[in-house]
Amino acid sequence: MLGNLENTKPNPGHYALAGLEGMGILKSVLTQNIDGLHEKAGNKRVLEYHGSVFKLRCPSCSSRFKREEYDLERLALEEKLPPRCDKCGSPVKGDVVHFNEPIPSDVAHESLEEAWKCDLMLICGTSAVVYPFAQLPRITRQRQVEQERKTESGLYFVKSEAATMIIEVNAELTPLTVEGISDYLIQGRTAEILPKIVEAVKELSK
Repeated sequence: MLGNLENTKPNPGHYALAGLEGMGILKSVLTQNIDGLHEKAGNKRVLEYHGSVFKLRCPSCSSRFKREEYDLERLALEEKLPPRCDKCGSPVKGDVVHFNEPIPSDVAHESLEEAWKCDLMLICGTSAVVYPFAQLPRITRQRQVEQERKTESGLYFVKSEAATMIIEVNAELTPLTVEGISDYLIQGRTAEILPKIVEAVKELSK
């Protein structure tokens, strides 16, 4: 149904995110995509919320393996399926999370941590309707910091404000836009918008 993902190549949007990571600005990529394109583009810190078609995973110890590390055809001929985890010996499965399967606990926990501590969140090319992934920006929005402000009369007061700026890069409005979760919407295709953001960042860094 998804075609041959082996030959699928990253688009300029993927490379733009890898560029931001290389500049030390982007700290992590949280993705629902299972195509492995963020890693192909060069991102190092990728949390694949729904897994990857190119990996196998041990549900017991959460170890992940490249698909080519196991010769499944040979194991089938030797009647040694399912393959076993090299770390703990438990059966391994495809890394992709299917309907009614839980999100792997390690990815769910790390994603929550990243969403909670970030100071800027880019939401790129998503409908924002698939849960629990769509809950992450809403969790981010709940984080508040106290800022000292000065009135015109010279008095100081402390005000709670959102700790994170949330920017959507999407072709269409999403529930995050409508609900006011996002601070800004840059409307357009991620493959066109994200490279422009990278160029703007480079200009600001000069």
